[in-house]
Amino acid sequence: MDRKKQTRPETQSFNHREKMLSVGNDIVENERIRELLEKHGDRFLKRVFTEEEVAYCHSHKDPVPFLAGRFACKEAVIKALSLGPGEVLDMKEIELAGTGFGKKTLVIHGKTEKFFKAKGFTSSSVSISHADHYSTAVVILYQEKP
Repeated sequence: MDRKKQTRPETQSFNHREKMLSVGNDIVENERIRELLEKHGDRFLKRVFTEEEVAYCHSHKDPVPFLAGRFACKEAVIKALSLGPGEVLDMKEIELAGTGFGKKTLVIHGKTEKFFKAKGFTSSSVSISHADHYSTAVVILYQEKP
C-alpha cells in the first residue's frame, strides 16, 4: 500500500516579519471578581477597567465572566512583560478592545505603552475564554524582526 507522506500545515498565526518574544497567561475564578465587585463596586471597576470595557461587560446579562476574562488578560499582559522588582503598571492602561464575538485586540496606553515599547515589543495576540466558574487569557508579545 502506497502511503503519501502527510505534512502539517503552517499553524503560526503571527506575521512572519515578527518573532514571538514573551507569553503570559492567567486564570481567574469568576467568583473572586464577583466578590470584588460586590465589596468595592464602582471603585473596583474604575480602578481596573476602561469605560468601554465596563460598558461592554455590563451589556451582558451577567457581566462577571466578561470582567473576569478582561482581568485575566490584564494579568497575562503583566506576566508577559516580565516586570522587575518594584515595577508596577496600571491595569487600566491595558485594554481589551472589541465588542463582538471573536478576536479581541489588545490596546495599551500611557506608562504601560512606553514600557511595552522600551522592551522592544511591537505587537501582540490575545485569546480569552470564560465559563461558569473560570476565565482565562493567553497573551503573546511580538517584536518585529530586524
